[in-house]
Amino acid sequence: MSSDYDPELDKLLKEKLKQMVSENNNMQENKPEKTEEEPVAHLNSNNFDSFVKSHKVAVVDFWAEWCAPCLMLAPIIEELAKDYPQVGFGKLNSDESQDIAARYGVMSLPTVLFFKNGEPVDEVIGAVPREEIEIRLKQLIE
Repeated sequence: MSSDYDPELDKLLKEKLKQMVSENNNMQENKPEKTEEEPVAHLNSNNFDSFVKSHKVAVVDFWAEWCAPCLMLAPIIEELAKDYPQVGFGKLNSDESQDIAARYGVMSLPTVLFFKNGEPVDEVIGAVPREEIEIRLKQLIE
């Protein structure tokens, strides 16, 4: 009997994902503001509002540790943050800041919200190509 499901491979993939998430978490702890080395700010319920209001244009990536598409989108957000230093880029863990996710009606992950002058003006849902985010970003900064 032939089956495409391999329980051993599934177990290995789950362990690798846990390891990657753990390493990512260790790197992100206690980094609320963006710096030259870390162009994406790590947001939470305490610093979200001030971050969004302090940037003319802000892009916030709503994500969760268990979300594989979120992990795929993360490097795209970091690249954009380096290429557009005039824009505030932030990441918000939706599991840890459910109040913020609920406030903006974030039901699917990843969701990227675009803010202009502190107000949400656009969104992208799902792991999308860089170009999809960049098109919307360019419209806001021109």
